[in-house]
Amino acid sequence: MELQKERLGNDKWFAEGSQASNEVEEYYNTWGKDYEDSVKSWDYDAPETAAALLNEYKQVDGTVCDAGCGSGLTGEALNAAGFKSVIGFDLSPDFAAVAKDKGVYEDVHIVNMHEKPFRYDDNQFANLICIGTLTYIENVPKVVREFARITKPGGMVIFSHRTDMIDDEFTGKLEALKAEKVLEEVLVSDPKPYLPGNKDFSDKIKIVYYAYRVL
Repeated sequence: MELQKERLGNDKWFAEGSQASNEVEEYYNTWGKDYEDSVKSWDYDAPETAAALLNEYKQVDGTVCDAGCGSGLTGEALNAAGFKSVIGFDLSPDFAAVAKDKGVYEDVHIVNMHEKPFRYDDNQFANLICIGTLTYIENVPKVVREFARITKPGGMVIFSHRTDMIDDEFTGKLEALKAEKVLEEVLVSDPKPYLPGNKDFSDKIKIVYYAYRVL
């Protein structure tokens, strides 16, 4: 286990975040069961933070979509925060199986966020949350638009993004979604700790939480 954590802590691929679907799937399938021990040892609390934000800002009750659910850490946090109807999806079949076995999801699907439209209907979910996943997406605002499509008007779309991947182009595309009346900005947080216990992240790479209401 310590060898696995050391490998990941120094892994340039992990720090930079490949956006090729096959590489992402292979990497996380290889990481496998050590994933949760690793991130917990690095003081990862983004799922709990995001679930608290959803509790604070939600106006629409119903099923929450956990986009990029991984092994189910965010589903567990949502469940603990009182959200009992949750559907997850992930690129990795191995991670999706782990998440489903936790019993906090009504169902878990295999979805590649590089392939749009997603399998879901318009306005299918009351709220959507996507934590620790968008590092691996080339055009995040385009995915956020798809998040808005599958979320009911008035519902929340909450996601996190790494500070080293936020630039003027990214911000400008999010501003365009607001200008098009796709989403209304509720919160853009100050940079927060991401993996403070990981020596390659510590205080060098943080995350910002984005909370939008679907219009």
